[in-house]
Amino acid sequence: MGKSRKITLSVPTTLGDITLGQYQKYMKVIDINKDDDSSVDFVNKKLIEIFCDVNLSDVDKIPLKEAERVVEVITKAFEQKDKLIQHFTLREVEFGFIPKLDDISLGEYIDLENTIVDWQKMHKAMAVLYRAVNFKSKDKYTIAPYDPNDEVSEIMKEMPLDAVMSSMVFFYDLGKELSIATLNFIEQEMKKGRTSLPKELLEKNGDGISQYMQSLKEMSSNLIELHKSPFLSV
Repeated sequence: MGKSRKITLSVPTTLGDITLGQYQKYMKVIDINKDDDSSVDFVNKKLIEIFCDVNLSDVDKIPLKEAERVVEVITKAFEQKDKLIQHFTLREVEFGFIPKLDDISLGEYIDLENTIVDWQKMHKAMAVLYRAVNFKSKDKYTIAPYDPNDEVSEIMKEMPLDAVMSSMVFFYDLGKELSIATLNFIEQEMKKGRTSLPKELLEKNGDGISQYMQSLKEMSSNLIELHKSPFLSV
């Protein structure tokens, strides 16, 4: 018998070592198998395959203790809590987060709202939030105009996951503040009799804001629970 081939793994230790595309692949596996208790071992193997960039057939050859160690390292990477990452470099191009979200256009907001709550569309949301930096002076910078483009969106699948996660938390916190401020303003205007809109319409709009923010909150909670759960059944 010949010698067994040595398997070398590149294990991510931070979210910056994981790409958005890799995480999208993993989330698709989770979604497909979420109701199948018998698929735990398969999902565990896919975790190592995707994040360590190794063939699935080779994952079975990894000693159990080593596999457990790999999962532990990856899990710790998801425990990091970073502030908003404003810049990252991709394909030798520097990308920057929208300098002023207050100046976001209607088209940008609609595209963002329709994609940021779906992991399989997250690369399109990131193409709204992060764009090529076209001018920079110390802490000030500007980014390229928004131009919806499938090619650019696909490239965003290569962006680091830490930037994705930090921008989602930032957007969620901002949206939460906006939701509270908007609903408080509507309530005050109604009390003063300064709005001619029917109460039912105002309540409906308020519900829409609340539902949108709730969807982001639930997604964030699901991520936290996912990262806390054991990956390997032993």
